[in-house]
Amino acid sequence: MIRHALILLLAAGCVSASATAQTMSGALPTVVPSEKLADWWVMVNDSLQAEVPNFGRNIQTPGCATVSFVIEPDGRTSTIKLQKVAPEGDLGRIAMSVAANLRFAPTAFNAAHQRVFSWLIFPFNLPVEKAAATAVMQQCYVKDLSWKDH
Repeated sequence: MIRHALILLLAAGCVSASATAQTMSGALPTVVPSEKLADWWVMVNDSLQAEVPNFGRNIQTPGCATVSFVIEPDGRTSTIKLQKVAPEGDLGRIAMSVAANLRFAPTAFNAAHQRVFSWLIFPFNLPVEKAAATAVMQQCYVKDLSWKDH
C-alpha cells in the first residue's frame, strides 16, 4: 500500500524539489527551483523500493515525509537527509530508504550531468478523498531548502 501510494504520487508529478549542493571538490552546483527539476533530471525507476519495518510508530497512519538529497552526475542519490515528517514516527526512515534507491537520467538540457541538491515529499497511506490527501501532504511542504539546511 505504501509503495502503491508512492508510485501514484510520483507518477502524477506531485513531488517537490529544489537544488543547491556542494561537490566533493567544493564547487556549488546549479540551483534548480522545484518546478524546474524535471527540466534537469528525470526519475527512471521502474518501481520504488523501501525498507519497511514490520512494526513502527505511525507507519499505518496517513502521513508524509520530506527528504533532501543530491543527484550525482551518474543519476544516483547521495547525502540523504530527512527534513520533515508528519506525523512523528518511522515514516521518515522509510522515505529515506526510498530516496536512497532513486535513479535519475539527465535531460538534454542537462547534458553536462550537473549535480543538484533536491527534495521530494513522499506520501504514505493517503486518504482517497482529494482534499484530505492534500491536507496530509501540506504538513510536509517545505518552501525552500538550501545546502546549509543539510
